[in-house]
Parts: sequence; structure tokens; C-alpha cells
Amino acid sequence: MPVRDCGEDLVDVRSHGLQVDDRKRDAAGAWAHVRQGVLTRLLHAQSVLPVGVGLLFIEGFRPPAPQKQYFEAYSAKLARANPLWPAAERRTAFSRFVSPPEIAPHSAGAAIDVTLVDHQGSELRCQAP
Repeated sequence: MPVRDCGEDLVDVRSHGLQVDDRKRDAAGAWAHVRQGVLTRLLHAQSVLPVGVGLLFIEGFRPPAPQKQYFEAYSAKLARANPLWPAAERRTAFSRFVSPPEIAPHSAGAAIDVTLVDHQGSELRCQAP
């Protein structure tokens, strides 16, 4: 599906009361921007979390060049680990974790990376049952 500009503004999450981690920051500050509708849903999600649990925003908008680099690096890693996979199977596997650059929602400000934190801001770890 071709990408089309929907006209929705990109907004900076840092000015909306969210905890923000700068591990994915870039010089232009693009990483902290998302579409207005994404921000609205993100703030709602945070508002319904249990007391003592919050969201930590890690990354939103990702320009196409870094998206391509992430995809290519992950693809190469999986290809080395699974050299016998047919090309189509490799592409499907690569796309499960990092979107191909031509369809990546991060490059449209339509995806976010977040994690859960406790009341002190420490990331919560998943514990297997």
C-alpha cells in the first residue's frame, strides 16, 4: 500500500507529561514525535494503567534512513543464523521484528516503542509463570 500524507500533525511527546527515555534520540529530535492521534491514544493508555505503573516512551518517528539501517542489520543477523532459509521465508522472518523500510509505521510517526515502569521510573521486567 503506498504511503500517503494524511495531514495529521506530528507532535513532540516531551511536552505532554510522559516519561521519555532518550536512548533512541537523534540530533533533530525526530524520535520524540508522533502523530497527534497516536499521542491521544498513548495518553489514554497511560491513564488506565494501574496505580504505580506508567509508560516510558522510547521512540516514535524514525526517518527512513535509520529504518533501512535497522532492517538491513537485523536481516543480516538472521540470515547468518539461518543460512538455509529460502529468501521469501527470510523476508517474512525479518519483518516480524523490524518493518521493511517501504512500509515502516515508525517512518510515518504512526508507531511507538514504549515499556512499562514502576512508580520510581524503573522498567518492569516480564516474569514467566
